[in-house]
Amino acid sequence: MEETHYLFSGTYEHSLDDKGRLTIPSSFRKDFMDGAVLRKDKSGCVEILPRSAWNLFLEKLRGISRTDARAQRWVTHQLAGALQTELDKQGRVLLGNDMRTHAGLQGGTVVVTGALDRLKVWSSERWTEFEAEADAEDLDEYVNQNYQI
Repeated sequence: MEETHYLFSGTYEHSLDDKGRLTIPSSFRKDFMDGAVLRKDKSGCVEILPRSAWNLFLEKLRGISRTDARAQRWVTHQLAGALQTELDKQGRVLLGNDMRTHAGLQGGTVVVTGALDRLKVWSSERWTEFEAEADAEDLDEYVNQNYQI
């Protein structure tokens, strides 16, 4: 499987309508032409991955031993909360009740952030909290020490 390199970045404010539909930023829509996968992120947001990025992730999961019970519990957890979907003709994706509840999303303004191979959808409140925690934690120093970036 050929690896595709996504470079989603930036922070965008978008509207989530009363039905839970979110418009994907226009500059990223081409990457979702083959579909999208929605996932619950542990940090309290919803991830939206292009189907091809999801397929690369699935290929990596195939390498995990089926006899490793702990790793298989992790695999089950990763896959159980994933939902494959399509963008509608207006470039929107439907975030179901379960996804919206997980991320604290209600109709109105939400924050969409790029995260390399995925987008993350946050409530405005959770995004503000996430930014404050990241600033307080001094992640720059951590990443520079551990990854020499």
